[in-house]
Amino acid sequence: MKFTAISSLIAGLLLSFASAADPAPVPDLHKERKIYIVQLAEKPLAAYRAQLPSLAAAQPRASGRIDPQSAEFRGYSAFLRSRRNEVLSSISGARKIHDYEVVFNGFAAQITGKQAEQLRARKDVLGVWEDELLKPQTDSTPDFLGLTGVFGPWLWGFTGEDVVVGVIDSGIHPEHPSVVDMPTRKRGNRGRKMPYGPAPEDFTGAGCDFGNTAFNPDDAPFDCNNKLLKAESFSESFLSLNTLADYEFLSARDADGHGTHTATTAAGNYGVESSLGGTVSGMAPRARLAVYKVCWDAPDPDDSGCFSSDSMAAIDQAVADGVDVINFSVGGSSTAFTGPDDLAFLYAADAGVFVSVSGGNSGPGSETIGTPSGAPWVTSVAAAEDNQNFGTGLQLDVPAEVATIYEGQEGSGPVTLADSGAISSDVVAAEPLEACSTLTNASAIEGQIALVIRGACSFTEKYDYAAAAGARAIVVYNDGTAADRIDPIVMSAPETTIPGIMIRHPDGELIASTTDTAGTLSPEIQVPREDRVTGFSSRGANAGAPDIIKPDVAAPGVGIIAGTSPVSSGGNLFAALSGTSMASPHVAGVMALLKQAHPDWTPAMAKSALMTTARADLQKSFGPEAADPFDMGAGAIEPGGAMVPGLVYNAGFYDYLAFFCGAERQSPPFDPSLCASLEEAGYSLDPSDLNLSSIGIGSLIGTQTVTRTVTSVLPGTHHFWASVDAPAGIDVSVSPAVIRLAEGESATYRITFSTTADTTFGEWSFGALTWKSFGNFIQVRSPIAVNPTPMAAPGQLQSSGTDGSLSFNVDFGYEGPYEVSIAGLVEAQTTVSAVEDGSKDEIFFELAPGKNLLRLALYDENVGAGDGSDDIDMELLYQLDSDFVLIGASGSPTSEESIDIANPPPGQYKVVVKDFATAAGATPYTLFNYAIGNEDTGNTAIDAPENSNPGGSGTVTVNWFDLSPDTRALGILEHSDGGAPFAQTEVMIDTQ
Repeated sequence: MKFTAISSLIAGLLLSFASAADPAPVPDLHKERKIYIVQLAEKPLAAYRAQLPSLAAAQPRASGRIDPQSAEFRGYSAFLRSRRNEVLSSISGARKIHDYEVVFNGFAAQITGKQAEQLRARKDVLGVWEDELLKPQTDSTPDFLGLTGVFGPWLWGFTGEDVVVGVIDSGIHPEHPSVVDMPTRKRGNRGRKMPYGPAPEDFTGAGCDFGNTAFNPDDAPFDCNNKLLKAESFSESFLSLNTLADYEFLSARDADGHGTHTATTAAGNYGVESSLGGTVSGMAPRARLAVYKVCWDAPDPDDSGCFSSDSMAAIDQAVADGVDVINFSVGGSSTAFTGPDDLAFLYAADAGVFVSVSGGNSGPGSETIGTPSGAPWVTSVAAAEDNQNFGTGLQLDVPAEVATIYEGQEGSGPVTLADSGAISSDVVAAEPLEACSTLTNASAIEGQIALVIRGACSFTEKYDYAAAAGARAIVVYNDGTAADRIDPIVMSAPETTIPGIMIRHPDGELIASTTDTAGTLSPEIQVPREDRVTGFSSRGANAGAPDIIKPDVAAPGVGIIAGTSPVSSGGNLFAALSGTSMASPHVAGVMALLKQAHPDWTPAMAKSALMTTARADLQKSFGPEAADPFDMGAGAIEPGGAMVPGLVYNAGFYDYLAFFCGAERQSPPFDPSLCASLEEAGYSLDPSDLNLSSIGIGSLIGTQTVTRTVTSVLPGTHHFWASVDAPAGIDVSVSPAVIRLAEGESATYRITFSTTADTTFGEWSFGALTWKSFGNFIQVRSPIAVNPTPMAAPGQLQSSGTDGSLSFNVDFGYEGPYEVSIAGLVEAQTTVSAVEDGSKDEIFFELAPGKNLLRLALYDENVGAGDGSDDIDMELLYQLDSDFVLIGASGSPTSEESIDIANPPPGQYKVVVKDFATAAGATPYTLFNYAIGNEDTGNTAIDAPENSNPGGSGTVTVNWFDLSPDTRALGILEHSDGGAPFAQTEVMIDTQ
């Protein structure tokens, strides 16, 4: 087995996770104390496997969970604590905020930037991150998801009994009827109590953090019960930098409502009467809840949120407590999966904990998936609309290019277009177009539909001015600030007298520019929104790992009715909220059902079951186009099907480490020597081979074969047949195409993708692979996303010497001519200077016109002692009129800094070099300034093939000569077929 082959190696190697987070911004104050998260070398408890000979071998329980109460783990815990204390004591005046040891070994502390650099320099410290403030991202959904049907999980008895869902969010309103200990299940006019039994044996958490009346008199005491097993708050980091809003509670009590909403969506009691009408139920109504409050409201909403260091403490505690499922409706924009919370969730998955995270609310633009949702070991959830949502349609009788425009919001205030019935009127642009003052073309507007642009005043004012001009209705189009999107908001215009809707910026511009704008509103005003991916839901491709399709699945996330805090809702206990935050707990709740039905499944198997049984018939947010995997992942979850998925895809800890080894956009957060050992043990380092139930190739060059392994979870022995819906322009073959498996058996198959003459390069193409059995009754579907690339060339090359040559290979995916050209080599202008402790140095220069790239760079070897121990940062400013404006900054953990400006304007520039953490005294440095244009430098010659063939390769040789000594020269190679460039290769030559 793979584990056996390398377990002894792993036991001897420390997983030396290194900091690979996004570069921190340049700080304003050299001695400002901030919160930093620090990771130490030893493994956390969740990954401990007899690491030290002096300690007994602590093994996880059969369930995959850890047992922090065992003597072995207590001994290792004491060892980790002593190491943390040793490191922390080396920093004078450090204020510890949190300790971590279960899924992350380290601590959070308030220290200066210089002290953070001192910690980074220690061999027993593997990562230091500045703390980050993240933001939090159901009446009919049980019926909509099929939980209540004849074949629904509830009727089979799978309601989450004895499964614990951990909710890491803004706390909970503990008196809410959705979390009472003895819910009443009504039958007709009668009811009966449905008490919960004692807490599950595997759950060891304790504590009930309510009743801090000294801080807020309204924080009533509350004793946790057998439904709400635990409530704990983590505020140390937040309070060290912010104050709380006057209505907040310094306890686990929820003031915001977000946490109560997500908790009751996932595991609220069954059939609770809602003040908004009808009854509501959580997805796993008999599951238990453990609540961890990490999100806090501040007086300024911009300061509200959830610090990563507090969230880390909650994740650590939740896994130690023994939760089965975690819902984390919180996220950020980073695309690096090596942040502390990402790594904590990796260890949580290894400990057997299912993790559902919100996909993000930054859609519908592409590549808006962030972290932790982009990581392959969590289940990220997109937001879709259910059968309770409607939009408003606008149909225009205009030239064909305008066609039909559908608006995707859920209302426009108290008056809707439906109130006016069928309106037959011209669409007339308002003057002024923003309609924030009396319209000057009232005679043209009267009796017609006013077209106005968003912005400059409230929607209500626009409505009122249009109505005063006699308009029968109003159409507001977006102002273009978000390019080709509608902002994910409801256009609210209270107390208006005419109906109106909002449309996209391009559609509004097209209508405004069309001379023949006679139009009619369709008599069928209400447009069903069911099974559409909502506009705000974040989309792929996955910028952090293009081979990993994200999001994973979709769930209802618009107008979800669930519990809330009476503090945030004016006394109400229920609210209708929208967001991927609302979609994620639907999946967490269904994961609780899967945990009850299949307690031996790993998190990867549960995720696979949800994905391979999902419905793929969703539509994009607007228009008739089908949604693709970057909108919805595998599709909308179908809980009933997920109970019996037929086949599952499994992946474990070492598979994810192998993924890091091959992921081009992720730095492996461990000792690189482990990659060779993993490959030797049989693990593929190609991220496309990670055994997920989705299949992605971020760069298909000619032909590529991807490997997957499936395991049967069907009783008996069955045949499965492969059926392929090939991506457009791609040939796909599967081998073997038929597999025969008994329950528990596994089979490996290969999928080969090849470009064709019909391939469109540079555009993602989508398809699916489905394994079928039982006369198509069992269908195990995997989405496919392939990005055909005409060629592959290295992104960066380095060499040295005033004369020389270098050669590299390029791989071709197309047939035709091949050309390569170079801009440069351009020798850098160098400036030698020094910066004093805690101060800054300024350098001015003039840039000539006609440049395509400006780069300012510092290198560790040209700063201070030249060994990377000094940290100076850099800013670039441009003179605009009489002021200098900031246009770029670089603040890496060392002095390796770079700022690039494409197509820079000519004029005066200023570089500010700042001392961040350096040795005492003035620190010398050399600044390198490159300005590349189209001029022929005459110092290079290139040899390259003239033609390409799909699947073929060629060698490119760059020769250079007569470069000046003691500098560096930069050139940009462009690869093409004679047209637009396919790829670029940066060439850096060091002549020092």
